[in-house]
Amino acid sequence: MNGHPLPWNLAFEASFDPPLMAPPGIELAYDAAAGTLAVTLSNRGAEPVRAGDLRLSAALGDAAAGGWAWLHGRFMQADAFIRNFGEPMPAGYSNRSVRVLDEGRRYIGREVLTLSLPSRPNPVLIAGSLRPGRFSFDIEVETGEEEERVASLALVFNLEGALISQGERLELPPVLLEEGRDAVTMVERYADLVGAAMSARVPGHVPTGWCSWYYFYNRVSEADVLANLADMACFGHPAEYVQIDDGFQSHTGDWLTPNEKFPSGMKALADRIRAAGYRPGLWLAPFVMHEDSAVLRDNPEMALRDTAGGTIFVQTWLGRCAVLDCTHPRSREWLREVISTVVGEWGYEYLKLDALSFAAQDGARSAYHAPGTTSLQNVRRGLEIIREAAGNDTFILGCTCHWGPAIGLVDAMRVGADVKELWEAGPEPSVRHAMRTTLQRNWMHGRWWANDPDCLIVRETDTALTEAEVRFLATGIALSGGLVVASDDLPKLGPERRALALSLFPPAGVAARPEDPSEGPIPSAWRATLPGGRALVGILNWEDEARWVVLSEHLLPGEVAFDAWNGRVLGKGDVLLRPHEGALWQVTGPGSTPRVVGDTGHVNYAGLFQRQVSGRVQVRNDLGRPRTIAIEARGQVFEVDLAPGEMRWFD
Repeated sequence: MNGHPLPWNLAFEASFDPPLMAPPGIELAYDAAAGTLAVTLSNRGAEPVRAGDLRLSAALGDAAAGGWAWLHGRFMQADAFIRNFGEPMPAGYSNRSVRVLDEGRRYIGREVLTLSLPSRPNPVLIAGSLRPGRFSFDIEVETGEEEERVASLALVFNLEGALISQGERLELPPVLLEEGRDAVTMVERYADLVGAAMSARVPGHVPTGWCSWYYFYNRVSEADVLANLADMACFGHPAEYVQIDDGFQSHTGDWLTPNEKFPSGMKALADRIRAAGYRPGLWLAPFVMHEDSAVLRDNPEMALRDTAGGTIFVQTWLGRCAVLDCTHPRSREWLREVISTVVGEWGYEYLKLDALSFAAQDGARSAYHAPGTTSLQNVRRGLEIIREAAGNDTFILGCTCHWGPAIGLVDAMRVGADVKELWEAGPEPSVRHAMRTTLQRNWMHGRWWANDPDCLIVRETDTALTEAEVRFLATGIALSGGLVVASDDLPKLGPERRALALSLFPPAGVAARPEDPSEGPIPSAWRATLPGGRALVGILNWEDEARWVVLSEHLLPGEVAFDAWNGRVLGKGDVLLRPHEGALWQVTGPGSTPRVVGDTGHVNYAGLFQRQVSGRVQVRNDLGRPRTIAIEARGQVFEVDLAPGEMRWFD
């Protein structure tokens, strides 16, 4: 070990899995100022070496009581939760990040993990790969029987059979390894460092849109899109994009051949969207080809093969598909042709790229056209080709995609599991699972991309969601700070639900932080700090029973809170939340009055003209719908209704 002692005085021992007859030399160097661990493999032997997993293990032995681990998967459907040691396992997760051992459990964080042990002077330790675009990286924490102690920590590099030639040195991605006291600040610093190292693309503003998926699913037709487009134009919907999702293509992979439900063709539909004042967007799954598709039949060489020469097929929600070998010359040519047509000829300005993770096939078991390619590199190479063909001005949203290889190439990323028009279905699509995986990844927003919390569903028909659950979803999306994309059949919305949805357009753009990050498996209270002494505070009732919320526990001295969903100023009493209900409060800190301290029209006061003049405040409702605002003046707070276009003065 070169350099300074490691945080928590960790002492790593190295091993390879599978074991190697003549393992390469391992050099570890820790830079305390940067908080980074460098790992280098050197082959000083007489023969090349193929390495599988490199494991760096350190014994701990700390008491687990009061400790917890913040676990992350490496793509949107994977679990993300706080594991409080010794407590019952949280229900409804896939638990792929948990392994039951003969004595205890192993918890696995993908790419980054935060561990908190109160016995340490600096109780929080973070470990994370700073360049997660080539090799997958796991952090494993093992607990003893009954979880009385945390036994060990291991850093695991999956090298996928990387060939290290005689005399070669292989530098692995550096690892951030630091101790501290604030888990959220530490993971945000990690995200900042990765974003800088990989030239993250963070859009200047967070976009909005309408998506066809969560009402029409793959049954969507050209007529469905046009009906919603007409409704948007009629009511002046503030969304920017109209995005056509899965269901337009003749087969998965045959993207340039629409089916009979789109008789005018995709270019004509894009032209109609643009003529109505919106920007057209299109869904693609560019790294998979259905087994019955024409593209696979005509270009079998584009399909990734295993080391025995057989085509690799994966079972997806799109059917049984072959995987694109993004390193093959024909694959690169085909990707450029598809994207150039969709963007350059058809005119789509927004691409939602789905099912990308299926391209991440283990390099040790796959025969990539470019030898030595890893699973993450195949994904990244494909995204590089797409970005080059689409150009910098095309907005690209990644979906079902590994985080690491997409950083610097996509503008936005789906960070949580799929939403659906029902409350709970375990790890399957639902409001509960979508929001609990999304919010645990708020630290990515504005650092790697704009987070996409998935779509907003507010309808009253064709849904199993209650009003409380609709409010929960709207609250979660607001707290994410990310994209706001409606996905109802808009002509069927009633005025109240329509107004609730529109109050999120445009988003505040600021991701909320948990008030207590140790509250597992997912915190219930979140705060987003906004400019001008304002904040959004969200309280989420994840439980099946009603609960009382003590208002004063979530407000700072002198703050005023306005309940955005119920349109009222909150007093000093407790607040009752129904089962599965979300509450969103507009919070204003102390300041001079008169002033606006609440607004039902928009969670961030969009469309409300405000002007302070000589101790008075002028307000005007620039929205096309009524709103209720709260005014603080002369030591009192009161609510006022404003009609569209109405202007008022307050002393």
